[in-house]
Amino acid sequence: MSERSFDDLATRVDRYLRKEDTLLAKAIKGVCSLQGEEYRNGRFKRGFEFVITTPVAVLTIPISQILGMAAKMEDGKSMFFLQERVGKGGEPVKIVKIRTMKNGFEAAEQSLVNASKFEPENDPRNTRLGQKIRAYEIDEFPQFLQVLKGEISLVDIRSAPQYVIDFIKEERPNTFDEWYKAYQEGTPGLLSLRSALSKERKNDLKRHHYDVLYARKASLGLDLFIIYRTGLRMLRKVEQKLKEKR
Repeated sequence: MSERSFDDLATRVDRYLRKEDTLLAKAIKGVCSLQGEEYRNGRFKRGFEFVITTPVAVLTIPISQILGMAAKMEDGKSMFFLQERVGKGGEPVKIVKIRTMKNGFEAAEQSLVNASKFEPENDPRNTRLGQKIRAYEIDEFPQFLQVLKGEISLVDIRSAPQYVIDFIKEERPNTFDEWYKAYQEGTPGLLSLRSALSKERKNDLKRHHYDVLYARKASLGLDLFIIYRTGLRMLRKVEQKLKEKR
């Protein structure tokens, strides 16, 4: 299949999945009709994510261990990086990543600058291995295990450290309360509507619309759509990287 044919097919599938009156949409709603906060905090979502994540975690845990050891061998520092973020109800949650940076995270202000200025693989803080790992977002593989433990969700609003929340509050005070209410109502997710659809995934000032929309429309159908779109985005990213190497 040519690249153009693939893109056309992907566009048609995308349009179909966005509709709410199709047979597929009605079938999914028949399986679980919960929506919004009730769905985000319900047993069905937890069970669904556990089933979906288990085989992925089994595959990625050994990869995480191997890459973690490789990160340690490169400069003698830690295998993994832990960052405290704000979780459900404002409670702290530790997010685990394969360490990709030379000296861990820098000051909050510099982290915000780098996130908006550089693509992940071009971040000057990366190690040589970290540059390759972040290009494909493999550094987040350990979080599949956290999903199984119930520490984070597979799909929900993306977690944020306190300094990012403070930054949003300072820069967007008029809409902050609405966004933060939506953020705190559910368990932070590894995947999100913003990361699946937005072209400015690293710009935290652009997350309000996606996050509030997810909080209001959260459902089994929307979660499946986010998983599909994330997979499609990663496939296209791999294709682009392969083209660059030719």
